[in-house]
Amino acid sequence: MWLSEIAQRLGGRLEGPDLRVSRLAPPEEARPGELVVVREERYLEAALASGAALLMEEGVPCPASISRVRVASVYKAWPEVLALFDQPERWAAPGVHPTAVVEAGAHIDPTAAVGAYAYVGSGARVAAGAVVAPYCYVGEGVEVGPRTVLEPRATLYPNTRVGADCRIGAGAVLGVVGFGLQDGQRLPHVGRVVLEDGVEIGAHCVVQRSVVGETRIGAQTKIGDLTDIGHNVRIGRRVVMVGSSGVGGSAVIEDEARLGGWVAISDHVRVGRRATVAGGSAVSKTVPPGEVWAGGVPALPIRRHWRRLALLEWLLEAERALRRLVKGA
Repeated sequence: MWLSEIAQRLGGRLEGPDLRVSRLAPPEEARPGELVVVREERYLEAALASGAALLMEEGVPCPASISRVRVASVYKAWPEVLALFDQPERWAAPGVHPTAVVEAGAHIDPTAAVGAYAYVGSGARVAAGAVVAPYCYVGEGVEVGPRTVLEPRATLYPNTRVGADCRIGAGAVLGVVGFGLQDGQRLPHVGRVVLEDGVEIGAHCVVQRSVVGETRIGAQTKIGDLTDIGHNVRIGRRVVMVGSSGVGGSAVIEDEARLGGWVAISDHVRVGRRATVAGGSAVSKTVPPGEVWAGGVPALPIRRHWRRLALLEWLLEAERALRRLVKGA
């Protein structure tokens, strides 16, 4: 792609010779013929030394000999730059691969794609433009919405419903029986999992179906890899959960909440609208709307967490002072 073309698409301007670049590269690995996006000033020195073309903000100093695309905001341009160089996966062409198994009574839209060795059960519906990648399992009565992508080896248990424009990561499992026990015996789970439009589920996530009713994830919610969502959980719209997290059964996470990585939410706990939980926190009590909680085990409101840390430092210093007194006595 020519730098002049990139500048035009981003609404920026080209300085220096117009060059053809083959790919994006990080500053420390870049070579001539590649493009480095200078997102922070600390990377500028390495970017300048690489010999690659640069994409940078107006006003950032740069030798005249280096080809560069100037934009008003690198932060705002970053998603567009990535999209220019993106190479979408092509797991399956429209139609049903000869090795796929589609049971009688299933409906596959002619524009949908079902890849090699995939399975689509009786009564399942795969809507227009959807992609069922190789080795996926789509159980009986499952609904896969328009333009939704199931990455390789995704498993959708019977009666799961996935809305439009969703993305289910490789190896993810939706609708598995939850960890619901009574008197040491596993309870039957007769509910289902429902994903609203625009939900993204990372690779190797598990979303358990409900004992009764629905485990539901709201529209435009994004959940990172290796996250476990318990039975009867309800997650609101536009929630962001970083990977390696866990949500206990019947918990509620309200709209636009933000959860860092390695967060554990106890069962029946509620995280309020637009609340934030820092990474590595274990939440055992309700988080009110809009509040920020942090602090490991257990998580606390952020100011209480900071006070606890300060008190620990004070106690450590007091201990050291006491040891010096005892030693000098």
